[in-house]
Amino acid sequence: MGPLPLALSIGILAGIWTYVSGITGLLTWPAFVGWALFFAAGGDKNAIVKTGAPIICGVILGYLSVVAAPYLGSALGLAIAVTIIAIIMVMLSPVSIFTFVPAQFAAAASFFGAGAQFVPAIVPLLLGVLFGYLSAVLPGIFAGEKKKGVAA
Repeated sequence: MGPLPLALSIGILAGIWTYVSGITGLLTWPAFVGWALFFAAGGDKNAIVKTGAPIICGVILGYLSVVAAPYLGSALGLAIAVTIIAIIMVMLSPVSIFTFVPAQFAAAASFFGAGAQFVPAIVPLLLGVLFGYLSAVLPGIFAGEKKKGVAA
């Protein structure tokens, strides 16, 4: 089939997302992080599960580090909190739903990049995983419809 159907699927959905995020005020870029994580995790339906829980965990841990930072000292508080959450993220890796550790780190980084705000980070990250899934299945759906049309 070649890369063109997937490239078109990704390109069209990326354009749609960029437009929708622009008119809704959602951050555009975290969705592309989630999208990339979906493909890095295998790019199939299992990648949704493989990325979903770590993304949620990474954002929650990023949030907790910001909440904890003032209690851990002045200038070093955030550094200490980030050290702790990084250790936690790696220590969670033996748990089946948290094995894809890069998703936790990318989600925590996205949280900080989103101005340390929970919803503006997590919503587009998870939508990005959904867009990844859609972009992966659409070429097959289109090819299946085309084959049916040719056979008819």
